[in-house]
Amino acid sequence: MSKWHKKNAKTASVDETKRKLVVQMANEEYGEALGTVAAMIEQGIEDPDAFYDASYAYFMSGDYERATQWVDNTLRLAPQHLGARILLTRICFMEERTSDGLAIAEFVLKNYAAALSAEDKEELAEMLDCYGTAKEDEIRAGYPAIARFLQMVGAGMAQQDAFRPLAPQVQRVASQPLPSAQFTQQPAPSGVADDEAQALRLTQEILAKDVALVEKVRLFNSFAGGFYLAGSFPAAKHLLKQALTLDAHDEMTLRNVGYTLAALGERDAALSLAAQMKTPDFGLLSMIRG
Repeated sequence: MSKWHKKNAKTASVDETKRKLVVQMANEEYGEALGTVAAMIEQGIEDPDAFYDASYAYFMSGDYERATQWVDNTLRLAPQHLGARILLTRICFMEERTSDGLAIAEFVLKNYAAALSAEDKEELAEMLDCYGTAKEDEIRAGYPAIARFLQMVGAGMAQQDAFRPLAPQVQRVASQPLPSAQFTQQPAPSGVADDEAQALRLTQEILAKDVALVEKVRLFNSFAGGFYLAGSFPAAKHLLKQALTLDAHDEMTLRNVGYTLAALGERDAALSLAAQMKTPDFGLLSMIRG
């Protein structure tokens, strides 16, 4: 076989492997995708998009440490890879390193705003809306690019139903009267059966949405919060359990499940769950202790 034919054969093989990886990622076959990336490396192929797929696969598997390592590998090959930087921002937020996440988002918006796709902007807006809300003063003072971005999307993307497609329902539930402040086992409030049926409907709707798993986790937590405020703890628990099936290591979900279990009087279960958290929540521990 001539050198030209050998080169073409190798190129065809690489292209086929990349197509295989694309299909695996689209089908959320993350273990298989990681195997494909490993095979590419064994063949001497270093492709930044493949490395990014590996980082995303680890992220969706709940292994944030390896996800971060593969983000670094991606940026080593392609320093301007926006997907990798946005994923690193999300990892920081998920690990409650909010300041680090804001710093990365600021860098992206300051240096690559013109290169961001509509999907990139949507993802950043969703993250900043979800995790940056508690740091509004800090953002205005120290992150001018983020502040400008949020002003642009504040009346649009970040507040639109694209990020809270079921928000009116949450607001309806959250507007109901709060139950007693006692967090011992309480009699089921009136309408709890209706709330649990509604939680089942919400579960089907959220799972059917064509959004990333991390967005589904956020939605489950958002609507669980509405039920929690209304004192409908079983419905909140149902939604949070659904979130855990998508990401068993999400600290936000673990914390919210802990509070909900404590509100239901399931002290031992709440304490067991609190022990799984990377960072102890003293408010939750105090609530469990009574």
